[in-house]
Amino acid sequence: MMTYKQSDFLTYMSDVQECNESISKMDEQWNEIKLLTEINCPRQSLQVLPNMIKIQKSVVALKQELIEALILEKLKKMEQKIVSKTQVAIDILIRNLFERTADIGFLATDSEICRFVENEERSESDLRTILSRMHEYVAKYSVYEDIIVLDTQYQVLANLDEKNKILGKKIKDQNLIRSMNGEQSYLEYYEQSKLQYGNKKSHVFSSRIYSEGSSRVIGLICLCFRFEDEMSQILEKLTDDDEAAIITIIDDKNNVIASSNKNHVPIGIAIEAVESGQNQIVYYCGSRYIAKTVMTKGYQNYFGLGWRGHVMLPLKLAFGENTNLANLDSTIAVELMQQADSFSQELNEIVNEIQTINHALKRIVYNGQIMGKADSRVDVEHARLTPILRALGRMGTNIFQSSVANLFQTVIATSLDNTSFLAALNVEIMDRNLYERANDCRWWALDSTIRGILSKTELSVDDQQRLTDILSGINALYTVYSNLFVFDKTGVIIAVSNPERLEDIGKQLSQPYITDILANTSREKYFVSPFEKTELYDNQQTYIYGASIIDINNNQTVGGIGIVFDSAAQFETMLKESLNTEREAFAVFTDRKKRVIASTNEAITVGKALNLSDKLFAIANGKAQSEVLVYKNSYYSVGYACSSGYREYKRTDGYDNAVIALMFEKIADYQEVRSKKKETYEIEQSDISLSMKYDQKKLATFAINGQIYGLEQSYVIEALEGNKMISVPETSPIIRGVTEFNNQYYAVVDILALFDDHRVNQVVSNLLMLQLSEEEMIAIQVESLGSILEINLKDIQPVEISAAISGIICLTGDSNRTILEIDPQVLLEKLFEQHLEDDLAVVLPLIERIE
Repeated sequence: MMTYKQSDFLTYMSDVQECNESISKMDEQWNEIKLLTEINCPRQSLQVLPNMIKIQKSVVALKQELIEALILEKLKKMEQKIVSKTQVAIDILIRNLFERTADIGFLATDSEICRFVENEERSESDLRTILSRMHEYVAKYSVYEDIIVLDTQYQVLANLDEKNKILGKKIKDQNLIRSMNGEQSYLEYYEQSKLQYGNKKSHVFSSRIYSEGSSRVIGLICLCFRFEDEMSQILEKLTDDDEAAIITIIDDKNNVIASSNKNHVPIGIAIEAVESGQNQIVYYCGSRYIAKTVMTKGYQNYFGLGWRGHVMLPLKLAFGENTNLANLDSTIAVELMQQADSFSQELNEIVNEIQTINHALKRIVYNGQIMGKADSRVDVEHARLTPILRALGRMGTNIFQSSVANLFQTVIATSLDNTSFLAALNVEIMDRNLYERANDCRWWALDSTIRGILSKTELSVDDQQRLTDILSGINALYTVYSNLFVFDKTGVIIAVSNPERLEDIGKQLSQPYITDILANTSREKYFVSPFEKTELYDNQQTYIYGASIIDINNNQTVGGIGIVFDSAAQFETMLKESLNTEREAFAVFTDRKKRVIASTNEAITVGKALNLSDKLFAIANGKAQSEVLVYKNSYYSVGYACSSGYREYKRTDGYDNAVIALMFEKIADYQEVRSKKKETYEIEQSDISLSMKYDQKKLATFAINGQIYGLEQSYVIEALEGNKMISVPETSPIIRGVTEFNNQYYAVVDILALFDDHRVNQVVSNLLMLQLSEEEMIAIQVESLGSILEINLKDIQPVEISAAISGIICLTGDSNRTILEIDPQVLLEKLFEQHLEDDLAVVLPLIERIE
């Protein structure tokens, strides 16, 4: 076993390798452009090359950062998928086994089984009777392959499996001795056992049987769990879409006891367990595998036999899955990219760095276009430099675009995969849990003491106390119920398990499910109330499962048993346990009519309709999907899945109750996205129709607050980085700060505030140095740089309604795209009106002290 560094995985990530290679080629292009600039433009290269070298270094650093982020997100996506499934494999098994610990306690106290064991004169007829009774129990639960009863001499008195010829045999092994002599209420073990046909390995729960009403041990009862069958169902469902990963369950000695691929990782072999949190690579059968081992989270303080989940994924196949967001609405995708800081710190930092590099590239091109106005040699160089600058600009336009898109898709796809999987998991756990409830009520309806008491014409105080004791004992074993109640053939409650529900005794029940229970004579049927408010659950909404209590002597229904599922606590616990995400998340259960059954979000009320698209609630049984939706002013990755039942429950037993599980994982705030200003449109020289018939002028264009402005090129000296500004206190709102240029400080002016008399909050990426007169130089804040455009003078329409704007250029065929030409003389006059020199006289000493 060895630990891989993140960079070691690059070889196995073909899409990340492509990104790496394409960015490396860009670095080569930089070197070519630098060389061309130095050879063809020796004078101007003195100004251009230093900035180009600086940007190139930034690109190299960003490349490493981006590749590392891509590798990390790919690893997260892979690990989340395989670890989540492996965690589910072990935890669902533990949940199932927890229910068995209650079953063994219940059957060990079954009065008919106790009397059968204690009767030393038992006959063949008694044996047939007890086998019939045990068959009734197993018929309700398809999770058991055998029930075995032994006396204190370890002789088998009865067993269900006809293939297992152990009846009458004395079977004494260490586990049975431990169970007989131990102090614990039950013993659980998974070992080769003489109790099973062929001494096969078996998962057994065993408990002592006591003489009725005493503490004298009279025998043992053993429940043989269908472990292989259960694991086949769990692993098949978890690996049906991912054959490459091999999920196993390993025991406390690291031996495989269940495998999703027995041919490749067979039962019984020992494998290496892996510590959590490390990228461990193991060698197995000549290949490298990513391996993870997970501990069970346990269930209600039950952790089983120390088993763990283990997964191995072939390294060469671990990252071959393409991330496809074809179903993601393109508008939503764009808006989410604008909110990268909300859901991925790494992505946000990279996007910001790319923007910084692109702004720097734009400044190089922009400054190159305004260079050299008088020197003819410089003009010749400028003509040579122009195509080089264009090439440089094109590099900046799409720099890292595909790589960032890859990273974005991986981040979003990971969230979508996660929510879809967790929604499917939640509804699977719900089905499995309620399967147990459907079986419990039918088991307890078989209790002979309850049957006998209800068959009487009149009940004594002792009878009612006996019923109360039985129900309380059962409820103590099965803690998911708020109450158990027994009602007579008229529908009147005569006993309850919960002492806090004594006021229910004597209540007349007339609900349809009660009527159905009393009209039924089949021991195989169970009945369920609608999910609705009931006074039996403090006017909260829940399911009540029930079964008919039938007098076996005349096959007449003498009453029924109802079990009040503690839905508020149990459903909330199920949903909360799935919220293992780092993001803000919540989960919901609903029916197909959108009615909420349970929610971890306090704002979503049980019983109310969930206001989402009908499509989510029309999903087919057993299917799971996910998508990005807007809910309550936020973007969420929403996974949704519909129940399909478990074993015979909801599949072949006639009960139809589709439940939808929804998992919400917040991605970004919707309001923040909508409030973001749309991108500034760009105008290139190709958008301008020039004609030799007319005189032209050059305008240096730039954007402020989404609008394109222009100044005659001769007034523009140089574009600077926006962060070159130094903010200063106690100045006019028009002055945002000062900047240093050629070893002198100049005011940075907000020209919109200058004319509109208010501040405008805008993103400042650049500063433009302007020479408004021989004595006056200032810097203005601009959102983005445009191009140096040649304009026909006849295309500049004069503007009279604004003192600051001298003209407007409307692009042919597109009235929405305009250039507003700023009058530099009006700008200069406005600056004098505001007495900015006075502010600067106060500010400059402060700056000097800072320096």
